[in-house]
Amino acid sequence: MELFATPLLLWAMSLVHLEHTEGVSPPASVVIRPNRTQLFEDEFVSLSCEPKDKSAGWRLRWSTHRDERSQCPQGWRSETRSACSTSRLQTWDRGVYWCESESGQHSNAVKLIVNLKPSPVLRVSPQSWLAEGDSVTLSCEVRDTSLNWTFLWYRAVLFSRTGPSREHSPHVSYNGNPYHVELLPDSSRGAGGSYTLSPAALEHTGVYVCRAEGGDPTYQTDYSDVQRLWVTGVSPPASVVIRPNRTQLFEDEFFFLSCEPKDKSAGWRLRWSTHRDERSQCPQDWRSETRSACSTSRLQTSDRGVYWCESESGQHSNAVNLTMNRKPRPVLRVSPQSWLAEGDSVTLSCKVRDTSLNWTFLWYRAVLFSRTGPSREHSPHVSYNGNPYHVELLPDSSRGAGGSYTLSPAALEHTGVYVCRAEGGDPTYQTDYSDVQRLWVTGVSPPASVVIRPNRTQLFEDEFVSLSCEPKDKSAGWRLRWSTHRDERSQCPQGWRSETRSACSTSRLQTWDRGVYWCESESGQHSNAVNLTMNRKPRPVLRVSPQSWLAEGDSVTLNCEVRDTSLNWTLLWYRAVLFSRTGPSREHSPHVSYNGNPYHVELLPDSSRGAGGSYTLSPAALEHTGVYVCRAEGGDPTYQTDYSDVQCLWVTGVSPPASVVIRPNRTQLFEDEFVSLSCEPKDKSAGWRLRWSTHRDERSKCPQGWRSETRSACSTSRLQTSDRGVYWCESESGQHSNAVNLTINRKPRPVLIVSPQSWLAEGDSVTLSCEVRDTSLNWTFLWYRAVLFSRTGPSREHSPHVSYNGNPYHVELLPDSSRGAGGSYTLSPAALEHTGLYVCRAEGGDPTYQTDYSDVQRLWVTARDMSLESPDHPVTERDPLTLRSTSQPVPSTIGAKVLRDRSLSEAQTTPEITSVFLRHEGPDDSTHPQQEQPPEQEDTSTGKTPVLLVTLLCLCVLGAGTMAAMWLRSRSAALQSTSGTPSSGHGEPLTDAPGHGSTAGL
Repeated sequence: MELFATPLLLWAMSLVHLEHTEGVSPPASVVIRPNRTQLFEDEFVSLSCEPKDKSAGWRLRWSTHRDERSQCPQGWRSETRSACSTSRLQTWDRGVYWCESESGQHSNAVKLIVNLKPSPVLRVSPQSWLAEGDSVTLSCEVRDTSLNWTFLWYRAVLFSRTGPSREHSPHVSYNGNPYHVELLPDSSRGAGGSYTLSPAALEHTGVYVCRAEGGDPTYQTDYSDVQRLWVTGVSPPASVVIRPNRTQLFEDEFFFLSCEPKDKSAGWRLRWSTHRDERSQCPQDWRSETRSACSTSRLQTSDRGVYWCESESGQHSNAVNLTMNRKPRPVLRVSPQSWLAEGDSVTLSCKVRDTSLNWTFLWYRAVLFSRTGPSREHSPHVSYNGNPYHVELLPDSSRGAGGSYTLSPAALEHTGVYVCRAEGGDPTYQTDYSDVQRLWVTGVSPPASVVIRPNRTQLFEDEFVSLSCEPKDKSAGWRLRWSTHRDERSQCPQGWRSETRSACSTSRLQTWDRGVYWCESESGQHSNAVNLTMNRKPRPVLRVSPQSWLAEGDSVTLNCEVRDTSLNWTLLWYRAVLFSRTGPSREHSPHVSYNGNPYHVELLPDSSRGAGGSYTLSPAALEHTGVYVCRAEGGDPTYQTDYSDVQCLWVTGVSPPASVVIRPNRTQLFEDEFVSLSCEPKDKSAGWRLRWSTHRDERSKCPQGWRSETRSACSTSRLQTSDRGVYWCESESGQHSNAVNLTINRKPRPVLIVSPQSWLAEGDSVTLSCEVRDTSLNWTFLWYRAVLFSRTGPSREHSPHVSYNGNPYHVELLPDSSRGAGGSYTLSPAALEHTGLYVCRAEGGDPTYQTDYSDVQRLWVTARDMSLESPDHPVTERDPLTLRSTSQPVPSTIGAKVLRDRSLSEAQTTPEITSVFLRHEGPDDSTHPQQEQPPEQEDTSTGKTPVLLVTLLCLCVLGAGTMAAMWLRSRSAALQSTSGTPSSGHGEPLTDAPGHGSTAGL
C-alpha cells in the first residue's frame, strides 16, 4: 500500500497545485550578471531570459528612460534574441526589467538601482608634511551608502623603465605624471576607512591612494585622488630657502625658492605638489635661476601647495607649505559724510578683509599731477574720475595706523583727495592703494554757491536739472566740478549740456548722476558742496477693492500706492476717456493707453478727497462705469509721477439690458479648453459687441487668436492664460451687460504614483494614487488600463490613447473605476491578470472638465513558487513533509495556513509547512479559519470537488476506483482508532505526530 499511496499523494498535490497555484512559479526568470540589483555607472551588466521549459520566443522588456521599441535598450548590445548587455551602464538605465514571451507570459521582474559612480575621497590628518616619529592618519570616505564598503590602501610609484609597463598595470596620475599602484602589505588594517602611520618613518614618504569595494559579487570603485606624505628627519640633508622668508603670500608677489644642501653637493632639484605641472625643472611660468632655484614675479593662487627639494639619490629636504591668498584691497570709508563745514569732525576708516597678517595702515593725500610736480612714471599714483593723481604720505600717517584717521576740527586746507593702504608680515608686504575718497570743507561763508534748479536735492530719473556757479564777487573763472560715475575731464558731465562756462543742465537725469557737485575757481577756492540723491522714476500702482465688476449700489475703493518714500506724496485721480473726433487732440493733452487704444485723462472734480491714496465710490452708480488712473506729486518745487496703469470699473444695474453667455457655463477654465462668449440683449436689439480687459489687444472685434462667430460672439478652441480677465458686452449707445471674470489656470496634469512598489507577487497589495496639484475644482478620478494597439483592436485615430516607451496604447476604463474616485485605487490581493499598464485622469466642474491622462505606470505581478523540501525519500499518506516558499511572505491565495499550538500564526521568515493534509477551502473555512479538515471528512456540499474525491474518481477511470476507495477509508479509520487521536466535529487533528512541528492545511 505504501507504493500505491506515494503516487496517489503526489498526484493529488499536483492537482492542488493546478487548482490553487496555477502559474504560481513564473515560466521564466531574468538572469543578471553580476548577480546584484545595486549597480553603478560604467559597470558591465548582462540581462538574459531563461525559460524553465527552454522554449524560444522570449525577449527582454524594460521600463526605464530608454526607448522600448528595439530588441535591447539603446546603447546596449544584443547577445542573443533574449539577452542584452552593456559595458557602460548609465543612471537612466535604472528601472524594471522582465522577460515576455510571444504568447504574453511574463517572468519575474528585476528592479535595477543605478547610482552615480562613487569616488572615494582621501584625506590626511593632521597634515601631509611631518617629522620622523610623528603620527599621521589617512582617511578614505565614500558618500554612497548603498553597499557595505571595505577600503583598500595603495602606494603609487612613478613608472620607470625597469618597472611594470603602463599598459598592463593599474595606474593613477599625479601632477601630470603616471604612477602605478601597489597594494600595501598591511592594507587590511585600514579596511574600516582609516590607515594610520605611527610613528612615521622616512620610508613612509611617498604618494598614497585608496579605493573601496563592496557587494556580492564585488564592485570596486575607482582610485581616489592621490595624497603625498613627506617625512623629514631631525636634520634633513638639505633645506628649502624662500624669499621673501614667509609662507603667507599673496597674488602678484615676487617669489624665489632654492635648494641648499648641507654638504654643498650638486644634483638637487626643486619639487612641488600644486596645480602646476611637475614635468619641468620649475613650475610653469616660473623662471629657472639655477638647476635648483626658481622664481616668479607674479605669484598666482594656483601656486599654493607644498615645495621641497629632492636629490638624484632620492633624499629629501624639509617641506614648505605655501599659502596663497587673493591680493587684498583696502576699502576706505568716510563718516559721517564727505562734505562738511569748517570746524566739523570727520573720520576716515581703512579696512582689509584678509586676516592672514597683522595689518598696519598708511594714509596718503592724492594730488593732481602738474607740469612742475613729479612725473607720473617715477612716482606712485592713483586715478580719480579719469585723472591721474600722485600720492604723498601724510606727515602724521602713523596716528591712523590702527585703521582710523580723524580730522577734528576740519579746516579748509583739509579739502582734497585721500587714499590708504595696508602693510604687514616680515618681511613687509604692502597692499595696493584703496579707492580715493574726497573731502570738501567749506567756510562759514564760502566765496561761491552752487545753484540748483529745481531747488531740491532729491531728484528722479528723466527729470530736468540745471546746476550753476554763482560767486559772491561776480568774478569769472569758476567752473562746475563733480564726484559721480561721470568722467570729470570735460566742462560738464557726459550727456549734459553746457549753458555757460560755469553752468550745466540735462533734460534726462540718470541714476549714475547721483553724487556731489561743487564749484571751484582757477585759484583753488571752493563753493559749498551739493549732494544729489537720484532715485528711480516712481510709478504709482492702482488697485481696486473688492473687485472691478459690481452691481448698482455696491461700494468700491480705488487705492493708489507709490513705493518711493523720499517725498511726501499727494495723490491725484483721473478718468480716462477714449479719444474721439470731436474731443481734444492727442498731441495737446495728457493721455494713457489701454488695450492698444489711446485715452485722454480728465482730473476728477472731487479728486482731492482721495489725496491720501484712497478714492471710494459708495454707492456705485451706472455712470461710474469707466476707466480710471492716478498719479502722485510731491516736493518743493513739485514733482509729478507718471500715470498709473488703468483700472476698469463695471457697474451693472439690477437688471442689465444684456447678458454675457459663456459656454461651457463656468468661469474657472483651463489652458487649451474650448470657450465661446456671446452677447444676448434682452430686447434682441442689434449693435452689441464683446469687450474685454485682458492682455489681448482690444482693437479688433474678437480677442487675438479667437474666431468671430457673429458680430457679438467670439470663440477659441485653445484658451491661453493670457485670456484671463474680465469680459462684458457694450452697445453702440454705451449700455453695458453684466461682467464675467474668467480665471484660466495652467492645464492640470495628474500624477500617478504606485505604493509600495510596481513589482509584486501574487497576493500582495498595491495602491495606485492619482494626484492633481490644481485645487480650483473638486476633482473625481477615473482609472484606465492601457492596451497596446493591435490589428484587430480599435484604430488609433478613433480612440483615446497614450504613449509608453515610444509605443501607442489605447485606454479602457476599468469596470470598477468608481471605487477609486477619491484618488486611490487598490488591488488586494494582486493577481497575475493585474499585470499591465495603468493611467488615470481627473474630472471636475459643471459642466465637466477632464484633464489629460497621467503618465503610465506599469504593474508586474509574478507568481510565487512552492517546492517540496523534505523528505527526499518516497512518502506515504499522512507522512510529514515540508513545502518551502521561495517568495515572501506565504500568500493567502494559495490556501496555506500555518498552525502552531492549535492557533493560526503569521508566515515565518522562511515559511515551512509540515504534516500536509489535502483539503478544500470552502465558505466554512473562511468563517472558521482554524478548522483544518482531513480529506476523509471533507464536506462535499460546497459546490467544489474535493481533491481526494477527484483522486478517487480518476482512479476509478483507471480501473481500481471502488476497491481503492473502500480500502483507503477503512485503512484511514483503523489508523485513527489505533493512534487514539480524537477529532473535533470538523475532523481537525488535535495533536501532531511527535516531532512533526507545525501543521498546515493546503
